[in-house]
Amino acid sequence: MERSAYERELLALEVEVIHGLVPGRGGELPTVTDPSVLAVQAWSPGACVRASGAKADGWGARRSDGCEAPVGTEQRYAPGEPPDILVRLAAARAGAGDPAELRGGPCFTFPPRPADDFPWPLPLLLSDAEGRRAARRLTRPDNWQPGEWAELISGAAGEWAMAVRDGEPVSICHTPAANDRAAEAGVWTRPDFRGRGLAPAVTDAWARREGCHRQTLFYSTTADNHASRAVARKLGLTPLGWIWTVRRAPARTGSLIRPGI
Repeated sequence: MERSAYERELLALEVEVIHGLVPGRGGELPTVTDPSVLAVQAWSPGACVRASGAKADGWGARRSDGCEAPVGTEQRYAPGEPPDILVRLAAARAGAGDPAELRGGPCFTFPPRPADDFPWPLPLLLSDAEGRRAARRLTRPDNWQPGEWAELISGAAGEWAMAVRDGEPVSICHTPAANDRAAEAGVWTRPDFRGRGLAPAVTDAWARREGCHRQTLFYSTTADNHASRAVARKLGLTPLGWIWTVRRAPARTGSLIRPGI
């Protein structure tokens, strides 16, 4: 498979895992099932995957490969630079009185065979049978809802690894999104334990477990999350490209946000 086709396959797979990619029909763009997303573009030096939200308008019909844009508006890939077509879409929504957020960040793949074990600054629990039993005795972090926590520690939501201190998880890598081929890493570290090398340790341990079940593992973050990007560098992950989304502006309810990607 040529490099561009390989990159496009990986980008499409990651969009599918994170947002639920549905192929287009009759020459229209693919769509995503994530209700918060109005549009998404994942691109790399050699490939581009573009999709609209299921109920988004203003994109019109495009080729099913998702890479066609109006003549004169196609843009060369540039890391960190938002796609022009998404900038225009976000501006149009704002002009119509329906603000939307344009956000993006780099995405990576894990090497097929991790290097030697990453150092463990604290004891780790893994999502094997022994670890799942031990996790029932842990104090639930207050940014996890009880139902989500129960699903996590039971293993129903996928593999996980936790760094533990005094009976409390202080750093977790888990599987917030997956299909039968791939999984996305989700990492959370308690603020007072950040900068101690815990996130790379739990992410490496998660990858060793989840890699036994999935062919491809992804890691993505946002442009301004420098700590998360540093984790990718420390683990030696392979840069793939950038994923940009236009989302409906979230309601300011003050509710807790589930830790994830």
